[in-house]
Amino acid sequence: MFLDEASISVQGGKGGRGCVSWHREKFIAKGGPDGGDGGDGGDIIFVADENTDTLSNFASRKRFRAENGQHGMGKKRHGRDGADLVLNVPPGTLLEELPHAPRSSPPASEAGPLALLGDLRHRGDRIVVVRGGRGGYGNAHFKSSTRQRPDFAELGEPGEKKSLKLELKLVADVGIIGYPNVGKSTLIAAISAARPKIADYPFTTLVPNLGVVKVRDRSFVVCDVPGLIEGASEGKGLGGQFLRHIERCGVLLHLLDVSRGNAEALSRDYRAIRKELEAYSPLLARKRELILLNKIDLIGFDAHALEKELKKHTITIFQSISGATKHGTDELAQKLLPLVLKQRTQREPIEDKVPAELPVLRPHLSSERMEAYRIDRLKDGSICVTGKRLEQFTQMTDFKSPGAVRRFRDVLERIGLLRALRKHLEERKPVLIGDVRIDHHLP
Repeated sequence: MFLDEASISVQGGKGGRGCVSWHREKFIAKGGPDGGDGGDGGDIIFVADENTDTLSNFASRKRFRAENGQHGMGKKRHGRDGADLVLNVPPGTLLEELPHAPRSSPPASEAGPLALLGDLRHRGDRIVVVRGGRGGYGNAHFKSSTRQRPDFAELGEPGEKKSLKLELKLVADVGIIGYPNVGKSTLIAAISAARPKIADYPFTTLVPNLGVVKVRDRSFVVCDVPGLIEGASEGKGLGGQFLRHIERCGVLLHLLDVSRGNAEALSRDYRAIRKELEAYSPLLARKRELILLNKIDLIGFDAHALEKELKKHTITIFQSISGATKHGTDELAQKLLPLVLKQRTQREPIEDKVPAELPVLRPHLSSERMEAYRIDRLKDGSICVTGKRLEQFTQMTDFKSPGAVRRFRDVLERIGLLRALRKHLEERKPVLIGDVRIDHHLP
């Protein structure tokens, strides 16, 4: 099954919780805390794999989650990190982040437009889309001169979570376009080893076909795009589903079927398809286009007169061929090779909007301090405090442990947040740090 669009949700693995443990050994009194740290959760990584040519793996399964980190253990043993989850996609796949549904959060967090996360255009391209959570510190981490018996440990941090839209744009050197039944599939079968379905009825081709053309010791990829008719850019026929695949092609081959009528009729066909390309994307209007006359076996292989007539309509024919009899197809492949090689060197990623390297946000390692926070009043009257480092600290606090709650209050007091929230606590309104309600844990 060919699938070129999919919507999925991905989540990094949760970090393992730290361990509360005490050193127990004969002849050693008061051995002290020795709880180990939890392991980090696994990341989710997308990789462009040339052995994959469709997004059908994401048709039935919509939720993906990396492995959680293992909990810390006694004797200061560190929990095992969760395994990364690697998802293979075809080269040419765009990854966009879907806006999250509005939650009870400050106005600044309202959903925005789709964010382009990555463009896995070439084989082997990879990107880390979500990071796993950090493992919690064990109680050995909190031992100090003033806290000699820490009876608490941190919880594991939840992994990042995102909703994604995957969109495949096939990467080909040559794109074959034209009305249905003009011979696109026949041509790709004549010049490559591809064997698409060929029949004499409209919309025989329901999915794009890829073929590799070998010329001497070089090769290039051709793609035929089905379903282009008048109104395709507005969703008529099948063109709305497949126009995106032409954007990645270096050269366009526009096929005209001599059986559709005289030069005037062919000119109308050509103008109609050109109009749809320009309406869909200005990028397509600027691509190099070569016009072919196909099925010239129906007019005795002599197309000179028709070529002259089309030139009067400002349509210059690159070559006349017959895909069914393979007349002129070898010559066409020979002509295309130098054009393709030149286009490869000149092609610029003008549609790229992705930075060379995806920035990685790791709050526990960033320079953002605990003191960097913002207080907002939500529509329901509750108070929401936001700040990356502060939210992470709150998520990893075990509020079931009195010792952990005391540490939590001490930190809020030190950064001045407890004082800032005092008047709100007197109003007895809910107070949240991120998604965690904390007012009933404060004095």
